Amino acid sequence: MLSSSWPARRPRSRPARAALLLAAALASLPSPAAANGVFPSADQLVFDPADPARAVARMTYGLLTTQDGGASWRWICEGAVGYDDTGGQAPPIAAAAGGRVLAALGDGLVVGAEGGCAWTGAEELAGKAVIDLSVRQGDPSHAVAVAAGDRHVLWASRDGGASWARAGTPLPAGFQARTVDVAPSDPQRVYVSGLESAGGSVKGALARSIDGGETWETATVPGSTTSREPYIAGVDPLDADVLYVRIASAPGRLLVSTDGGASFTSAFETQGFVRAFAISPDGATVAVGSDVDGVFRAPSSTLAFERVSGIAPRCFAWTEAGLYACASEFLDGFTIGLSLDGGATFEPLLQQACLGGPLECAASTAVGALCASDWPRIALMTGHKDCTPDAGSPAAGSGASATASGAGGAGGATAVSGGGGASADSGAGAGAGGEPGVPGGGAAPSAAGGCGCGAAGAGAGWAGVVAVAGLAAAIARRRAAGRAPPTPIA
Repeated sequence: MLSSSWPARRPRSRPARAALLLAAALASLPSPAAANGVFPSADQLVFDPADPARAVARMTYGLLTTQDGGASWRWICEGAVGYDDTGGQAPPIAAAAGGRVLAALGDGLVVGAEGGCAWTGAEELAGKAVIDLSVRQGDPSHAVAVAAGDRHVLWASRDGGASWARAGTPLPAGFQARTVDVAPSDPQRVYVSGLESAGGSVKGALARSIDGGETWETATVPGSTTSREPYIAGVDPLDADVLYVRIASAPGRLLVSTDGGASFTSAFETQGFVRAFAISPDGATVAVGSDVDGVFRAPSSTLAFERVSGIAPRCFAWTEAGLYACASEFLDGFTIGLSLDGGATFEPLLQQACLGGPLECAASTAVGALCASDWPRIALMTGHKDCTPDAGSPAAGSGASATASGAGGAGGATAVSGGGGASADSGAGAGAGGEPGVPGGGAAPSAAGGCGCGAAGAGAGWAGVVAVAGLAAAIARRRAAGRAPPTPIA
């Protein structure tokens, strides 16, 4: 077992006034809007490997799906999938072969089919707490999941999640898994991050198998503890020995290993959380995003990061079409956006007020039976508006070219993978969240409330709340901008 040390860092202070304003905005939300205690946003995005126009986003209020490349989005309620996020549950999701969407739950693994209308549990994993899952890049029929127990166990599917079987031997005693991934270039190489109990202490660790789970080796992840847990950010698509691990804390850090997890070095650190990470499909470029410091990009060969955007990404997904991001709609004017220039600018694809309603499914399916009755609550929460073509397209009303500066002097950009917030805030005079002189500050605010559509009754009261929240977020960002940007570590 290999280990190494990491120097402690002084925690950063947070802008107190901005926090108070944000708390006031939260307190003034209608009760349905704060059902799980957080603002509506996206934090994971997966694409159908056989049809890049089809994607699923994990939201704080269920799932959203698009079948037309993001032109329109429909809602899938939590109950249809089989969970309830009022307890803070946010199931990891993955897109597999056959158009299936997989979700890891506290009592099993569910498989979505029929375009997301029908959800059924995997019998082999029924009653088991599935901690994480992943679909191998380049082979969507190969999926893996890790489940809790006396000893955590790796499970594998070779038919896109239709059936599952235990893979190899359990993980080492005392190892508590958090994330799992399979190397795109080697189906036998499996990585699991988590916590390991040894010698009376608990440390962050990485477990590695080179034979599909038959045997395991572990190594300490430097600087990780129970309060700074390690999460696998990604594995290089061409080299199974190169993987990235992010430390879940603030200040945040991104570590890289070039020897299969035996040792790590620091690649990047930020004052905020490292919430977004992606590797380009060809493996040549990596992108990392912080909720405080923005978007950074680097060649994978040098990891010499440069700041390219001021948005606050919550997730990235990099496909042949470009770099997708989940962002803060309160601050950046969109929930999901697409960048064609490696993260410098983003075209808004989703603004939550323009959701098309529940996914249209037969009444015999879980979505058809359960979601329609809960839609009024979601419409109120997102400030639902009439976003029909007659009212103006979302792109036209949102400044979709992302080249205008923010309004109200709150740090708008001079030139405008990971996304999210309600559309009304981007027209609230708080600015789009960019910073002067920093490319890609976000989408321009819209005079029509962000999606260029006429307001339906529920959205009007939401706009004022969003304005307060947007102002609070903008203050926090402007104060953070007063510090020198983080220094990547070579």
